[in-house]
Amino acid sequence: MQNESIEAQRLAAEGAEVSEELVKVPLAPGSAGKPKKKPFRQRFKKEILAYSLIGIPLVWWCVFFVVALVWAFCTSFTDMRGGYGFDFVNNISFDNYINIFTAGSAQAEAFWNGMKVTVIWTVVMMIGNNFMGILCAFLIKAIKRGGKVFLALLFWPSLVSAVVGADITSTLFQSDNTGVVNQIIIACGGSPVAWFEDPNTAIWALMVIPFFFGFCQKMLIYYSTLVSIPDTYEEAASLETSSRVRIFIRVIFPLMKNALVLNTLLSIIDGFKVLGPMQLVTDGGPANSTQSAMLLIYKSVFNAPARIGQGCAYAFVLFIFILIVSIIQKVIAGKEESNIE
Repeated sequence: MQNESIEAQRLAAEGAEVSEELVKVPLAPGSAGKPKKKPFRQRFKKEILAYSLIGIPLVWWCVFFVVALVWAFCTSFTDMRGGYGFDFVNNISFDNYINIFTAGSAQAEAFWNGMKVTVIWTVVMMIGNNFMGILCAFLIKAIKRGGKVFLALLFWPSLVSAVVGADITSTLFQSDNTGVVNQIIIACGGSPVAWFEDPNTAIWALMVIPFFFGFCQKMLIYYSTLVSIPDTYEEAASLETSSRVRIFIRVIFPLMKNALVLNTLLSIIDGFKVLGPMQLVTDGGPANSTQSAMLLIYKSVFNAPARIGQGCAYAFVLFIFILIVSIIQKVIAGKEESNIE
């Protein structure tokens, strides 16, 4: 026992001497009080993980959007015809763009007719879909019980594909006596209407199904905005007036401005890229009365004889037009927001 205690004292003494020596070791100049720098992987661990997760979608986007955009822009200055590749190019110039803005040219007539059809479609759908969306969202919020059921039922039509919607349109507006609408007209004592054979009625017949199916997503955005507005605003306004319509117009509607701007922008984009109803039902007829700008671009590039260069020029003019409209819309919305504040 005595030997063990002596050994323990000796080890303790040696440990004390070592610790004193460590204390006496001088530190490098300028290193006092500075923490050790972490490795690069530890300092940017979260950033590396985030970029790793978005890496594949980013590469996909670059290949199928950026590269395709650059290729289409370069191609728009060529007369590429009959195939894809610069082996089918004989001339490089601004002729494709000049033809679009030259009055009397076939390219200008086709493009601006397509733009007219596209603008009519966009304006009608933008006003109709947003009005229906706001109205349905307001009515659903006013329902005390079962509102979520109606919300789900009204959102369901948005799941219908463009092909199914085109088939429904064709069934409803068949030009002969088999069309549902014509059967109703005949039952009421009228004469059947050639909906898709008359340039004055074709575009309006195509709008019916998208008009009633297109407001669903916008309704959901408006409903989400409505339920996020505190009830105190409506309660305070109810002290001044009992009219729910007046409260909505004066108090609630200005608070929905961000949702309105978003849905308006989405409506403009959706309207200018419309293709399905025209392509699947009328193929742009009769007399190009339903040929949108996007359908014209599709036919120019993919229908024989393929005019790829001219189609790319159409696409870039349409892109610039959409960009200008979007910027104007955002600027106007920003000025209105500052006035409200």
